[in-house]
Amino acid sequence: MKIISRVAALLCLGLFFIGGSAHGQAYITGAINWPGGKAQFFLSDGTYVRYDVAADRADPGYPKPVTETTWPGMGRYGRQIIAAANGLDPNKAYFFLQNGTYLRYDIRRDSVDQGYPVEVGKTWAGLGPYATKIYAALNWPNDKIQFFLSNGTYIRYDLRADKVEASYPRPIDRASWPGLAPYAARISSAINWLNGKAYFFLDDGRYLRYDIRNDAVDSGYPKNVDEGTWPGLYRYFRRR
Repeated sequence: MKIISRVAALLCLGLFFIGGSAHGQAYITGAINWPGGKAQFFLSDGTYVRYDVAADRADPGYPKPVTETTWPGMGRYGRQIIAAANGLDPNKAYFFLQNGTYLRYDIRRDSVDQGYPVEVGKTWAGLGPYATKIYAALNWPNDKIQFFLSNGTYIRYDLRADKVEASYPRPIDRASWPGLAPYAARISSAINWLNGKAYFFLDDGRYLRYDIRNDAVDSGYPKNVDEGTWPGLYRYFRRR
């Protein structure tokens, strides 16, 4: 079926609403692949939803709060997450925060690594000047991460070289992301579904499916997030 966010300036990035904040609304701020065939969606109200990829639906009992019990070491940062991405080490996950810092999470130990949060610029070469502008992160083939910024540009980070690639940031346009440009300011989160497709969620309750090999948004999109497209997850979303 389908498949790494922030909400630039609270979502220039797009406010993809998922009911539950003080005003009865919340939006996805981070999405990440997880072991066991799961994906984790983090919400602006400090909760998260675990999605079962094979079953193609949200696991029962969600959303749950991000606490020291559910995410050891991350409880105080649940409402500050703006993007999430997997690293080269399958045992590590990265959560980017609103203030330009990030957390490294050890999946095997199920806790944030000691010494975090750390400023993005100290360890992500070339990304520091843009750390507070990140609103979405998307794992990409060949060990890359695409970081989407609140000003309508994006940065490609090479995990192997451990630095931002040359000539970035670049604009999100018809040449760089065919079919995505009209929605660049509405993206609230993104995730690679590890099946050749990536998914971009929009602030109006719709989503786009991106074909990685063809390098373009699939025809027929955007579509609504509903029971037929994202079973068990759609009910938490509200349109603006």
